[in-house]
Amino acid sequence: MTTERDNPGRTLTLAAVWALERLAQQRYGRDAPALNWSVAQELRNAGFVSSPANWRGAVSITRAGQNYLRARVEL
Repeated sequence: MTTERDNPGRTLTLAAVWALERLAQQRYGRDAPALNWSVAQELRNAGFVSSPANWRGAVSITRAGQNYLRARVEL
């Protein structure tokens, strides 16, 4: 199951969209939620998150990921 919203070149699974939304939430003093390898790879390939090369550090949302989430909210 995939969703294609306002971004025809980038189709993400619903799991990837959900994960991106969870990463965007404020977490005071807590680590980012753990991501399934395939979801993390999907978000990284789309350019929506960045992470260290070895995947052992924190994952952060890129500007493209933030713009994608803003576009979803505006719909």
